Amino acid sequence: MKKKLVVSTVAASLVFSSLAGLPVSTKGLLEKLGVGAEVAQAAAPGLNTIVNELNKVHSYVWTDDEKASISQARAKLNALGNNAEDTALVSEVTARINSKLSAVEDPSEFDQLTDANILKLFSALNVFFNVEAIEENTEDGTSLADALVSKELRPVIKQLAKLGGSSKDDLSVQDAADFAIAVEAALKAQLADKDFDNLAKLATDVQAMKDIIKAAVDSVMNNKALKFSTVLSNIGITVDDVAAVTNKIVAAVDPKREAATTIALALLRSEANTTFARTSDYIENSQTQNYQFTILGKTLPNILVWTSSNANIAVAYVEDSGKIKTTQTGTGSVTTTLEGKIVAPGTLLDNKVLVRQTVTSAYNPVKNNNNKGGGGGGGGGIVTSPVNQASNNAQSTLSSIKDQLKNASEEKRQQLIEQARAAVAETIAQITQIDLSSSIAANGDKGVAKLDTAALVQQIQEIAAESQKLFDALKEIDPDAAPSKLELTLNLGDITVKTLEIPLAKELLAAAKDNGIDKIAVSIKGVTFALDPRTFSADTTLTIGKKDADAATSVTQLPVASGVFEFEFSSNGAAVTNFSSPVEVRLAVADPSKFDTEKLVLAKIVDGKLEFYGGKYNAKDRQFNGKRKSFSTYTVVENNVVFNDTASVKAWAGRQIEVAAAKGILEGRGDNEFVPNGTVTRAEFAKMIVKTFGLEDASATENFSDVNDNDWFKPYVAAAVKSGLVNGREEGKFDPNGQITRAEMATIAARALQSVNGAKAASDVDAALKAFTDADSIHESLKAGVALSVGEGIIVGEDNNKFNPNADSTRAQAAVVIYRLLNK
Repeated sequence: MKKKLVVSTVAASLVFSSLAGLPVSTKGLLEKLGVGAEVAQAAAPGLNTIVNELNKVHSYVWTDDEKASISQARAKLNALGNNAEDTALVSEVTARINSKLSAVEDPSEFDQLTDANILKLFSALNVFFNVEAIEENTEDGTSLADALVSKELRPVIKQLAKLGGSSKDDLSVQDAADFAIAVEAALKAQLADKDFDNLAKLATDVQAMKDIIKAAVDSVMNNKALKFSTVLSNIGITVDDVAAVTNKIVAAVDPKREAATTIALALLRSEANTTFARTSDYIENSQTQNYQFTILGKTLPNILVWTSSNANIAVAYVEDSGKIKTTQTGTGSVTTTLEGKIVAPGTLLDNKVLVRQTVTSAYNPVKNNNNKGGGGGGGGGIVTSPVNQASNNAQSTLSSIKDQLKNASEEKRQQLIEQARAAVAETIAQITQIDLSSSIAANGDKGVAKLDTAALVQQIQEIAAESQKLFDALKEIDPDAAPSKLELTLNLGDITVKTLEIPLAKELLAAAKDNGIDKIAVSIKGVTFALDPRTFSADTTLTIGKKDADAATSVTQLPVASGVFEFEFSSNGAAVTNFSSPVEVRLAVADPSKFDTEKLVLAKIVDGKLEFYGGKYNAKDRQFNGKRKSFSTYTVVENNVVFNDTASVKAWAGRQIEVAAAKGILEGRGDNEFVPNGTVTRAEFAKMIVKTFGLEDASATENFSDVNDNDWFKPYVAAAVKSGLVNGREEGKFDPNGQITRAEMATIAARALQSVNGAKAASDVDAALKAFTDADSIHESLKAGVALSVGEGIIVGEDNNKFNPNADSTRAQAAVVIYRLLNK
């Protein structure tokens, strides 16, 4: 099947390319360049994931020269022919194949394993040189498949597998992906204990990097649980053989490593530009702003020269903090494009643009409105957000962009649209930030925010009105633009008191709800608390207590990554312990480089011990985000969970099990035992899905006759029912101890993606499932869910193009599904 073939081929190409210094994946390549060594394993990729990865690489190849370097390498690959000089490039591998063939009874069964075909195969496996294929791939990856491996090479792959002792016609998607993932994991293990300086040296020390790659692949080749390793080993092909062949091919088609450098640069750009953001310590309505970006959670040293396209905004690197500081001259709203060029004399990366970001700065001196009184919330606070002026300045910018679009080329048009989007996003981010740091009235260790409710209500109305005007103006430029979700941030600054009360008057909450504010975020240094204004209808008070570090370190030896905070709510004068909608808490992680950020978890401190409640690290904001429906004392810790029985699934599920266990989603079934091949009950998966998305709800109920009040799984089944994620298997019965099937698991996962993440259902269910030969055996009520989960890469097919919908899921398979959901 074409889809199966292309996924297998791409997965294999990532392995072979890595041995020549090309990327195993985005993170794998970046680590080879010495940028970081955070271990973050991805599950076996679906076709859409791989196509998206290739498209992402191509989107960060910015110049014609860069595109040409890859095109030239590809042209040389395609020009390799059936002559002695070219076929000598694969002599190490063909020698092993010929030696193996000399011992078979009927060599004619392997007539496709010629030197020329092996050369073609290895040439095709250099997937990142296929610029045209990336540009032309269709939504289902069909033309990408044709570009990667032509039809005449498919028998070559099948015969290689057969020669290596495979009982199937060809290597499966999972086999190739398992091998690729295992190689990447081994590489990361080799690099994990190196500091930045030593990692950086590997970028220029080719031999040292080759030694590390060889050691990593050696360990994987010796893992006989991997079918791909077994095939290669049975043929007699060694790590040295593959490394020699790939190095020779790359040397022949990319002798100056210009194409490989372009790919490396594109992946670096992807990491840098997707994490670039204004820092959380910025000052509203200021002439200076600070920005920061990271690559795998680490801030780069000062290796960039920064420029600004607009003379009214200066840019400079701040050495001691690693931040990029912009300074605006004059007043009003000013948009500029910042560029950071690499300083690396004597290398191909020298003077290359790494970061390109469009930012908007707004400075409008205004008089403070020192309004006293105001209903519901007391008086005295100062509200100083110049909403109308900032919006008007942005409107001027949009008007200018609209004029420039009239005669713009397609390339320029796209740049202008991006500038328009950035201007609107930056302005909305500015006008929704309200500085209330001067509103704190302190009395000893306690403080109260004296908020001017009437002024805040007026400002909310202005924000909503101006945001709508901005969106309307943006739609004229970009008809596909989607409205921004509005989060109103009440910034209380860096408080010195240990306990702070923040009253949120009912008039304030009602105004936010009526004017389309999605969330009200209360922020102090180290923590932000975001709630849906619809959660409360009466006067509400949030109390934040800042605890000493020993409040956490005294109850755990786990590394603590954030501050420790206690949260309390009261509404209409009564304490609130449970909420109807989840409330989001965001805790700052001061130094993410010290932690495996995938294993960070929101921890509740209860009776001298920790309870874990999932959550996810946001690299862009350097915050850990968690959702809860009840609150007490919380912190963030790194939770390393070790099981002794996962070696058999480590290559494809080891990392996933560790991360899901770290989040408190999965538990062992004995002392340090996970039982990866054990089955999963419907009750167990209900618990997993609820904890994955933070859907615990003490008020949830269910009406199943086989779910009793004293059953451990009752609260999870009830919460899953309330969220619309699970149904019974028959009238009135949930069958909690029944084994969950692959189709049921896929459907529950799909419902969670739709309910929590807003994922859209598959537009054509039958088309999404046509790749599976057993699609007709999927129950009609589950087909839509399976189609969505397959399309999102949450669950993949198994051998022989089958989905096996009615097969029981193993615990390892469930861990992989949970891991993929966590990363959506």
